[in-house]
Amino acid sequence: MATRKPSKKKTSQGHPARRDGGSSVPFETEVRQALQPFKQALHRHFHQGSASETRSAIEGVTTLLTVHAQLRQKVDVTSFDTNALGEQLGHLRSLGEQVQQTSANLLKQYLVFLGQSANFGGSVEEFKTSFEFLSKMAGDSPIVTPFMEDDQANAAFEQLPMVFAARELLQWVAEGQPTDPSGVLSATVLADAAEALGIIVTVDESAQPDDTAWEPADGSTVAVLGDIPRLAAYWDAFIGTALLRYQEPNAVPTENLSQALKSNTGPGARLIKELIAEVLFSHVLTNALAVPGQGHVAEMVAGVLSSAASSTQPRTEFALQVPSAEDLPEEQQHLLPQLQATVPQVERILRCFEREGLVVIDEYITVPEVVRTSLERALEKVSDHLLFDDTAK
Repeated sequence: MATRKPSKKKTSQGHPARRDGGSSVPFETEVRQALQPFKQALHRHFHQGSASETRSAIEGVTTLLTVHAQLRQKVDVTSFDTNALGEQLGHLRSLGEQVQQTSANLLKQYLVFLGQSANFGGSVEEFKTSFEFLSKMAGDSPIVTPFMEDDQANAAFEQLPMVFAARELLQWVAEGQPTDPSGVLSATVLADAAEALGIIVTVDESAQPDDTAWEPADGSTVAVLGDIPRLAAYWDAFIGTALLRYQEPNAVPTENLSQALKSNTGPGARLIKELIAEVLFSHVLTNALAVPGQGHVAEMVAGVLSSAASSTQPRTEFALQVPSAEDLPEEQQHLLPQLQATVPQVERILRCFEREGLVVIDEYITVPEVVRTSLERALEKVSDHLLFDDTAK
């Protein structure tokens, strides 16, 4: 009987990155080795619909961490360098926005894993900074909106000038005021409507007003509703929330919404105020976008507002500082004239929101918690507006 030769057992090679010199990609071997202690926990954290999808997610994180190490010139899988993250995700954006967002989301999930497992190697502030940056790059909002009971929210709204102003204007509307079918106020009552908000103007439909302030100076001459930005914003909020409806020839209050605005209790009272705040935010920003060549001002304001509603509010002295030549590196010197023109306009718009209590400008710029949901929805509208404009071009 012939005897079978024993087969030579092939030595298991394993993943090439686990062998000395196995990977030619700089830092890949070191990154994989650094992740080894987290292996089982990572599989649980990134658990997907199938084992192969889970492995793909972890491989994606490993690749991203390897590139991150290359940019930092060191391996550290327990923290991030936001400057390196910006460069890394900027390169990925050139491959498509979806690639950037997917990559940022993977890194954000990994950051959450580090935080939950108490393995994050940086400070609390560094964690917040990395989390908010990755949230933004992943297309998520960094805005923090703590849960508030209706009574708590209504009590907070009662402190805002926005609510007082809306009630004053609604009281002036009373049983109705003359408008066209689209809800635009008649010039015959424009001065009275402005006075309800404490603005004293004269109406002359042939007037050509200059660049109009949020509240025109007392005695100013205006031609149309748009010449009184504050009144236009509130009127748009009334029309946009259906608080007013057209009943020829007047705009008349919707009874249940009017009662909700006047009330300081109940979910309906909270909702109508949130909706008014949302329209005020979006009205000001979209109108700023409509000014030719000034879209970057509205975009910068939106960015400041988003940060002001996050857990890391910007310092006023830095956010509203007009840069000098010494403040910018040489490769950014060409941006100086634009920034010097833009920053004062950004502050002007933020001061409009401050007037209504929608923003607090002190040592830090903050957005009151009660209107953060409104801001988040408004910024989505502004993003859609920008996207539509870009598509139209």
